[in-house]
Amino acid sequence: MKSFHSNGKLLISGEYLVLDGALSLALPCKFGQSLNFTEDSNGTLEWISKDVNDTIWFTAYFEAKTLKVLKTSNYNTVKWVKKILEFCNKNSLKNKNLQGKIECKLEFPNNWGLGSSSTLLNNLASLYEINPYDLNFSTTNGSGYDIACAGSNSALTYQVIENIPEVKKMDWSPVFKDEILFIFLKKKQKSNLEVKRFKELKKDPDLISRISSITKEIIYSKTIEEFEHLLDEHEAITGQYIQSETVKSKYFSDYEGSVKSLGAWGGDFVLATRKNKNYFLDKGFDTILSFSEIIKESTFKAVS
Repeated sequence: MKSFHSNGKLLISGEYLVLDGALSLALPCKFGQSLNFTEDSNGTLEWISKDVNDTIWFTAYFEAKTLKVLKTSNYNTVKWVKKILEFCNKNSLKNKNLQGKIECKLEFPNNWGLGSSSTLLNNLASLYEINPYDLNFSTTNGSGYDIACAGSNSALTYQVIENIPEVKKMDWSPVFKDEILFIFLKKKQKSNLEVKRFKELKKDPDLISRISSITKEIIYSKTIEEFEHLLDEHEAITGQYIQSETVKSKYFSDYEGSVKSLGAWGGDFVLATRKNKNYFLDKGFDTILSFSEIIKESTFKAVS
C-alpha cells in the first residue's frame, strides 16, 4: 500500500489579488487529508472518500484503462474526479491506468474550507508522480497557494510571476500569536465562483503592489497593534476593490480587535485579534481555534 498526506491551508494575506500576482502569506494547517492506494490486478479502479468522522460520502468504480464510470454514488462528483484522473493518466510517466483502490480521508469537516480539493490534488500528484501545480491549473481556477501549503510544513509566501508559482518558506511565529483566534463562520464559501467573479474585475497594478507590501509588513510586524493596523488596511482596500462589505462591518462591528476574512469572502474562517473567545461564542460561533490549535508547527530551518 502507498500512503500520502497533504496539509490544509489558511490564506492570511493576498486573497483575490494573489490571482493577479500579489504576494501572499499562507499557513499550512494541522488538519489535512490522507490518501491510501492499494494495488490490484482486477482491471478496475475503486474510489472511496471518507469524511472526518470516517463516514463514506462518495464512491466510484472506473474501468482502469478507459476510466469509464462503472458505478458511482454521485454523478456530479464523479465528473470532476474523472477529469482529474484523466489528467493524471495522460501526464504520468510511471503510474498510468492504476488498478486497485484509492481511499481518501479528510481530517477536518468538509465545510470548513481548509482545502478538501487542494489536499486531494496534491495527494494524487504524489501518487501519479506528476507536478501538482500542473494538475491544479488544469482542473481548477485557483491560484495554487493551497497546493504550496499542501506540501509544506512551514509558513510561506506565494506569488505567481509570469505564470510560474514562486514559493518561499519561512518560520512565521509572531510574538503575538497567542492573541490570534480563527473562527469558522458556519458556512462554506464556493471559491470557484468567487474566483470567477473576481476575474471579471479590471486589474489594478497599484493595488497589487500595495497588497504585496502589506504582506511583507505583516511578516515583519512586531506588535499586535502594528499587525491589526495592517489587517484593517488590507480589509478596507480589498473590500473596496471587490465591492464587498468587510466581515467586521457586517457581523462584528462592535468588536474591540481586528477581524479579517481569510480566502474567499463571505464564509469559511476569519482571523480575529485580542482573543476574546466569549464575544464570538455569544454571537453563536462555536468553532473557535487558537493559533497553536490549527496552524502546523513549523519545521523550517534556514540555510546558513
